[in-house]
Amino acid sequence: MRVWVAIFCVAVVFASSVAFAEPWTRRYVNSLPDSAFASIETTPDGKKVRHLPHHDRDGRVDLPHVRNGLSRLPQVHWVDPSHAADAREHLKKHLADAHAREPQP
Repeated sequence: MRVWVAIFCVAVVFASSVAFAEPWTRRYVNSLPDSAFASIETTPDGKKVRHLPHHDRDGRVDLPHVRNGLSRLPQVHWVDPSHAADAREHLKKHLADAHAREPQP
């Protein structure tokens, strides 16, 4: 019984630290380099539009923001809708890489 309680407590602590992302402010997102985004498009008038930030300022992948980006894909206003598939694949690759690094039982 104690083992199950200990496993449950560890799982709750781990899940709470991984599942919830600290919200990034607009100022923080604006300060990120282009490489932090799943997709960058240019509008017909030449304006750059960056979608789905998921790398932090230091270039590390932020998994909660990857998951959030995947869930928000249908809400993005794409300049070219074909870029949605590329962004989805980019984000899914990050998830696959993270799962590959997880210790296996």
